[in-house]
Amino acid sequence: MQQIYYELSVLAKAVNFKNLSGAALHVGLSQPQLSRIIAKIEDELKIVLLDRSAKRKSGWMPIAFQLAQMFEKSIKRLETELHSLSQNQLVSEIHIGTLEGLSSFAMNACKHCFDQIGVPKIYVEIYDLNELEAHFLSGNLDIIFTSKTPGRQKFKYLHELGFQVLEKIQTNKNYALLSSFEYGRANKKDFDDFKHVLVTNSLTIRKDWFGAYGGTGFMPTEAKKGKSKEHEPVLMIGSEILNPSLWAQVITAIDR
Repeated sequence: MQQIYYELSVLAKAVNFKNLSGAALHVGLSQPQLSRIIAKIEDELKIVLLDRSAKRKSGWMPIAFQLAQMFEKSIKRLETELHSLSQNQLVSEIHIGTLEGLSSFAMNACKHCFDQIGVPKIYVEIYDLNELEAHFLSGNLDIIFTSKTPGRQKFKYLHELGFQVLEKIQTNKNYALLSSFEYGRANKKDFDDFKHVLVTNSLTIRKDWFGAYGGTGFMPTEAKKGKSKEHEPVLMIGSEILNPSLWAQVITAIDR
């Protein structure tokens, strides 16, 4: 069962949506990726999770909901035990994920965790928005720094740190520059007027390309503290099983 833990965690979120295409929009995966994950569970457990008789609107079979419910119950039991175990224990390591443009907030949090909380080891990874959401929702990250809340669920640990302005750049109409997330959500007809389209999850590459060759697209400016309704928020979100004492200390430290 261990080899499909991740797949079951995805299923538990996906069944909250009517069909495969609807679920794919909210679990941080493309529809083909989600389809492969469901197929892997079906193959491993020798069951059928999707009614594929209607190609465009494949619906969930009753057993899909039963399996998701069983998985969530087992996870809640584990979370309760881990929460009880961690209350009085020193946190030995933290896994942090961040968008590249919010890395300064992530570094600031790491410094506080080292100096003021005494965490001995921290892992920090940079992802594009889709990857960040997928890794967080699957339980691989303790804290993320992002501009959007993953999916539609409400999070117990969420703190708004500031805001970021998306600056539109139009210095060369030959090149369209987009992040992987932007390209996945865009209408592909919007690129008919461009000779070339560059898609990359690297903010540094997009920034350097704009500087060297020009292009058309959006670049986030440096994030700032405070609130702004007109611009993208900067959010710090913690895992549901994060030690509440640790979260409170991080919030206190990072807001100073």
